[in-house]
Amino acid sequence: MSMKEVRRTITLPMNLRLREAGEGEEQSRILEGYACKWGEKSEILGWYYPYREILEPGCMTDEMLREQRVYFTLFHNREAILGRWDKGEGTLKLTLDSIGMKVECEAPHTGDGDKAIELAKRGDLTEMSFAYSTDEEDTENCVSMEKTDEKTDEGIAVELRHVKRILNVYDVTIAANPAYMQTEIKAREQERQQRELEEKKKNLEESADEEAARIEREKEKAARKREATHLRKIASAVLS
Repeated sequence: MSMKEVRRTITLPMNLRLREAGEGEEQSRILEGYACKWGEKSEILGWYYPYREILEPGCMTDEMLREQRVYFTLFHNREAILGRWDKGEGTLKLTLDSIGMKVECEAPHTGDGDKAIELAKRGDLTEMSFAYSTDEEDTENCVSMEKTDEKTDEGIAVELRHVKRILNVYDVTIAANPAYMQTEIKAREQERQQRELEEKKKNLEESADEEAARIEREKEKAARKREATHLRKIASAVLS
């Protein structure tokens, strides 16, 4: 991955579903839905610099996708693999159409596969997400930012991030309202970093105060020593 190429994750409510079984058939284990859709805005992302993200039609191509190895997972967890796309082969099927990138996969007979089936059947998990990379510095061909009139509840302007070209896709995943969760995680991480910064500043100030006090004690000690030496000299002169 080049220095310009940045890995990102975007999540939208994509209505993941369990494909219905035909009459007389066993319960289907095929999970299907769209990991992304063209032209739809994401939730507000970012913390200090909020923005929405939109994937422009044509940002992915079949040629690019056929060069990828993509995992289908639970919660972006590579230890909870449901399927794999390997340059067009494998247990995961990815299709680019006029709507977006469609995902189809028969869930494996594993603990994670059974979990995904049950949660999808119950409607507990309906969102999908995918991780990708693009060239953040190529504002002409890959990414551009647009000012909007939208503001957050705190009055901060919300920009619109247009993704015009995706270079790589890493995984597609089943998620539970992760756009909101990621925002909260970022907020908690920034709060943690701020606390650590304040603690570090406090420790530095305390260390500086302690050093200043030590220097002052050394000065007083040296002054007392000089005074004692001076008094001894006076006493010696008087006695002589």
